[in-house]
Amino acid sequence: MTWEKIAARLVEALRDTLGRADITSHEKLDTAFNVVAAYRAARLKPLLVDRCGLTVQSGPFAGMRMLDRVSEGAFIPKLLGSYETELQAVLETAADSGYDTIINIGCAEGYYAVGLARRTGATIHAFDIDERARRLCRELAELNGVEDKVTLAAEFLAGDFSRYAGRRVLVLCDVEGAECALFDPAACPALRHMDLLIEIHRVGGRWSSEMLYPRFEGSHAITEICQEPRDATAYPALDGMPDADRFFALLERVEPTRWAFFRSVQPAGANAPTA
Repeated sequence: MTWEKIAARLVEALRDTLGRADITSHEKLDTAFNVVAAYRAARLKPLLVDRCGLTVQSGPFAGMRMLDRVSEGAFIPKLLGSYETELQAVLETAADSGYDTIINIGCAEGYYAVGLARRTGATIHAFDIDERARRLCRELAELNGVEDKVTLAAEFLAGDFSRYAGRRVLVLCDVEGAECALFDPAACPALRHMDLLIEIHRVGGRWSSEMLYPRFEGSHAITEICQEPRDATAYPALDGMPDADRFFALLERVEPTRWAFFRSVQPAGANAPTA
């Protein structure tokens, strides 16, 4: 299908959206922006793949080979190495922290699971309920030669944390609001001795951090991480591009994103309980 035909279909879809009476004008404009952003990113993708190949250009996963598609998140920021820049300091520290186990809940196509498998000696346990995401994660692990370090499964339940009690564990989690049900140290004490990097979402009109922070304030040092602006000049692959294209290339999501890093004050080890 040509770009002209794709554009025509998108315009028709936008007309339908703008004509709906069951959503607000604000929602209509948000939808229109998302469609335009996705279209511009799709148009830019071949140019940037031509400039970069399919290799992550910078950040903690620089040098990682990529597939030509992702199951979640923005392709171009992952290729450039700008994806979720706010987490890079935590990930760099994690790479040198001696974790023997990393649990990635909501692994998508494996950007973090495979990236950390390349950087650490840990076994990566990657989970995603989407079958396509798991298939892509497996392909990405094989592409980077770390398939023997990455295990894949579908659903992760709150009680499953107990299986990793006593290990030096980092948990990375993005479960679109289900984090409140998943992370409860009263129900699973092993969580008190694990480090947790959790994407925060709005749940029932509240940020999930409002429920999570009190649960861990006695066992963890908690750092809130907020979204930061991007500097297009930091990515040479964007040189010479119009400002609008550089903006869309670096755009990850419209709504502001938050994360929280919970660092255990008593990580699992010789003096830590194992249950």
